[in-house]
Amino acid sequence: MVRSSYFCFLVAFIVVGLSAPVFADGPGREFTGEGVGDFKSGANRINVTFIADRFTSVEEAQQLAALLEKGGQGTLLSALRGRSDGRIRFGALERWVALVVAEPEGRGYRYLFLTPRRIEIHEKQFGEESLGYPFGIAEFVVDGFGRGEGNLHVAAALRIDADGHVEIEDYDGADARLEGVRQVR
Repeated sequence: MVRSSYFCFLVAFIVVGLSAPVFADGPGREFTGEGVGDFKSGANRINVTFIADRFTSVEEAQQLAALLEKGGQGTLLSALRGRSDGRIRFGALERWVALVVAEPEGRGYRYLFLTPRRIEIHEKQFGEESLGYPFGIAEFVVDGFGRGEGNLHVAAALRIDADGHVEIEDYDGADARLEGVRQVR
């Protein structure tokens, strides 16, 4: 297991969201980019589109952080079932997104798109270790000009560190880089 970059999306969103200046245009709603990595299809690159239909409020983020801290991955996963804040398109394949967070960062925003991932058959049959990593997470930063980059985690878990920050823990390292991300609207 490799611990990925810390992304304090819930706790930092609460703290920064309450004290940060409001941007005139607000966070973007749609982004395109390219996923670069080794995929099951054999492709090294795939077009990706992120669509935010709604953003998580401060109150929702506080409740979800408390659920994660008290009940762990399963409790958070249950709380997100049936929720749809947006979508991610990988080429022609579209998946719903349970949670979208936009956090002001500098002159831009840091985004998190989280989806409960599909558990594969081999995980169910053989009880492989990756069952403890129930989320798919795309995290990226977009600057004030609407351009950015980030990471894609196909099997990830969320943890609360000693300082109360939420961090992403990837099953086997970031699965892909997100390059050429740009805000469409």
